[in-house]
Amino acid sequence: MTSRIPLFLLVVISALALAGFGCRAPAPVKTTTTTSLVVWGLWEDSSTMDPILRAFKDQTGIAVEYKKIADIGTYEKTLLEALASGRGPDVFVINNAWVDVHKDILSPAPLAVINPAQLQSEFVDVVTKDVVRGGYIYALPTSVDTLALFVNTNIFNANGIAQMPTTWTEFQNDVSKITKVSRLGVIDQSGAAIGTGSNVNRAPDILQLLMMQSGLPILDTSHGDKRIDIANAQGERSLTFYTDFANKSKQVYTWDSTQDYSIDAFSEGKTAMMLNYSYQIPTVRAKNPRLQFAIAPVPQVGTDPNIVQATFASYWPFAVSANSKAPGAAWQFVRFLTSQQNADTVNKSEAIPPARRDSIAQYSTDPIMGVFAQQSLKAVSWPRFDISATDAIFTSMIDSVATGGASVSDVLKTAQDQLQRIIAGNGN
Repeated sequence: MTSRIPLFLLVVISALALAGFGCRAPAPVKTTTTTSLVVWGLWEDSSTMDPILRAFKDQTGIAVEYKKIADIGTYEKTLLEALASGRGPDVFVINNAWVDVHKDILSPAPLAVINPAQLQSEFVDVVTKDVVRGGYIYALPTSVDTLALFVNTNIFNANGIAQMPTTWTEFQNDVSKITKVSRLGVIDQSGAAIGTGSNVNRAPDILQLLMMQSGLPILDTSHGDKRIDIANAQGERSLTFYTDFANKSKQVYTWDSTQDYSIDAFSEGKTAMMLNYSYQIPTVRAKNPRLQFAIAPVPQVGTDPNIVQATFASYWPFAVSANSKAPGAAWQFVRFLTSQQNADTVNKSEAIPPARRDSIAQYSTDPIMGVFAQQSLKAVSWPRFDISATDAIFTSMIDSVATGGASVSDVLKTAQDQLQRIIAGNGN
């Protein structure tokens, strides 16, 4: 068995110091006394952004108005309507998977502001893959979040488990050891919140991670076009692995549709593990301030260097509107905001992990955020042309198998066709 991570040492982070990529003042820009920008965000509070806005104005003379949008559920619709009516912001956040579907409303960065070589040197690899199209950069992040493993340390201790699982095989072994099922088949203690779709937060991301760890890109562009590729042996292994945790005939049975929603179940101590992002940490703590839990890297297929080592990325980079009257100034602001000094200010204030390589080492001693920071170096993603529809397809696919209503191969074929139609519907 491979070596495992002790509870007292959740993550070991190599020092990564890349010189020369610190905070840079914006390049000179032609402005007038009326030059101003409007910026929309989802997560950052005004108290965090205001000092950065003032510093930018002091250096450039450009005034920036910041607005935090309260409802993420309607954000995309609100943004698109505002841009279509001419009332939209100059700068706004987009999901990292939106670049392809919304490229027409985005103004790429002038190469004098930032080019792909600079981007790759300064930011973790997934950013380049997500935001560069045709040699131009369409967005820049302050932070990159990733799926990690939340672990109830009291449950681990009570079951004599002293180390975190580093592989999925170890994860399965821990699940089997922890799970307690009554004679009536009721799950009294769950090992992990995994196996179904509707009651597992970010279940689509977890399954997509398993597929990508198996070497399946999901969206195949190797033939020059865009093809969804999941109805194959790798897809079947990934979906079967995931849904086995909800299969009563399997040794790893630990979860079913009757369980509380995964975040609630974990917060209440009803399940020992869940896979989630750093932005859910405040939610868990708010639900149960006394819960003893730790964060570990997401399990991998194995430790062989030839096996894909990956976790799934989710983040919201800043982009510039194609309708902005001052796109050059807007991009200088985005560059200023995402410099090391300012990005670090935002990330530490909001308790979120960095996107910049030169910031990762700062988190080396942080037992929580250090995991997410280090994981960003192996983060993966893929362009989803309609995230809501994609999530619904993956959730339905999982639940169809978990409830025994359909075969793995059939639901994968159906899902592949549905996802391909989304791509075709977006002109790709």
